[in-house]
Amino acid sequence: MNKYNETEKVLLLKAYIESGMSYCSFARSHNIPVSSFSFMLQEYGHPDVSSILELMKKVKLPTTVESLQAQLSKERKEHEAELKSLKKELDKEKLRSLANSTLIDLAEKMFNISIRKKSDAK
Repeated sequence: MNKYNETEKVLLLKAYIESGMSYCSFARSHNIPVSSFSFMLQEYGHPDVSSILELMKKVKLPTTVESLQAQLSKERKEHEAELKSLKKELDKEKLRSLANSTLIDLAEKMFNISIRKKSDAK
């Protein structure tokens, strides 16, 4: 199931109002589950053109296609950078976990004691 952010919801609602289609046919034509689109309509109270324009101002949506594309490109780059840093953190954490596990294995072998909890412990 797709999760739509605030910008996507407002843009979809604007396109719906401008299309003049029923909400079911609009949802199907945009490959959105009808129940999800119905929930969006309930969330925004079946908006009209003026309320959509107010929402666009509130969400600070660009008014031109070029500025919208630039904003989406910027957001995509930010998400890619965040993803890259999260992957790097994950790799560091995996390495740290491996080092800890190796340290425990060596300590158990060297001192001949059991450090890890046994699975059948009561």
